[in-house]
Amino acid sequence: MDFSIVPFTGDSPMKPWPSLTASAFCLQYGSGETLFYYDSPPDGALLTGAGSAPVFVLVHGLGDEADSWRRLIPLLNAGGFRVLAIDLPGFGRSAVRGKINIKTHAEALIKLLEAVVPAEKVFLVGSSMGSMVAESAAFKKQDLVKGLVLINGSIPGGPSNPGLLVLAKLLLSRKWYKAYRGNPEKAWRSLLPYYADLENMPAADKEFLRQRVMARVESDSQERAFFSTQRSLIKIYLTGVSAFARKVRKYKGKILLIWGAKDKIIHVSSTDAFMALRSDIKLEIIGDAGHLPHQEKPIETAKLMADFAG
Repeated sequence: MDFSIVPFTGDSPMKPWPSLTASAFCLQYGSGETLFYYDSPPDGALLTGAGSAPVFVLVHGLGDEADSWRRLIPLLNAGGFRVLAIDLPGFGRSAVRGKINIKTHAEALIKLLEAVVPAEKVFLVGSSMGSMVAESAAFKKQDLVKGLVLINGSIPGGPSNPGLLVLAKLLLSRKWYKAYRGNPEKAWRSLLPYYADLENMPAADKEFLRQRVMARVESDSQERAFFSTQRSLIKIYLTGVSAFARKVRKYKGKILLIWGAKDKIIHVSSTDAFMALRSDIKLEIIGDAGHLPHQEKPIETAKLMADFAG
């Protein structure tokens, strides 16, 4: 694979979370395609000497970016872990020319692993839709992956009627998405279902999310990535669940499932189908957390991940 790795120049309306700016890079490959990612070494280690540290690779959910993990990354670094977090193709600061779907997201994730940590076996961590991407990459490249951490997302499991019907309805029109443009308050309120208590988040996080949600909805490329990925997601829910189930059973690595007890997007009961596949899957429920426990309860989430990797 021909590629180059360069520091992120900041040429984007989506600025990195301040404490992660020095860890921001771009993997450049193909014809003008780039993958933005954070590469944050464990505390006290230079990045060039971080090869012996266990590695977590974090994959965000639909419509999000690597900054979703902003509170989790330093906690994992403090625990001795190197952490990579990617903007999937078309999302955030990653530029793509071709198709955007779950398959291409998984392929991009594999490119990142092969380019940045070719000698390491990593733990892949997916949030919501990112769980499907992490699973897909792990099944294809089991030699690169020690284990999977799936946060409020898994296949099989996830949306079912009426949840799947709601997703399908959203595909029929982009009017609801465009309606957020020029309406910061409406865009902010769109985040409420993803959290158990968004208003109680730290002030810096709330201000960051207010700016970030507007950057998303004002971006044509982000809109394209959102709807292209969503179509792919629904197709898998409709036709690919049994194939995922077979691959989960055959997967040789260990699996941790983490769920927010107050998830309003994908109810915690959706874990039942996934847990039934294998007796060795570990399930951890985080109370007072919604769909994004790594943002609302980063300390608890980091501890569960560190224990799993230990």
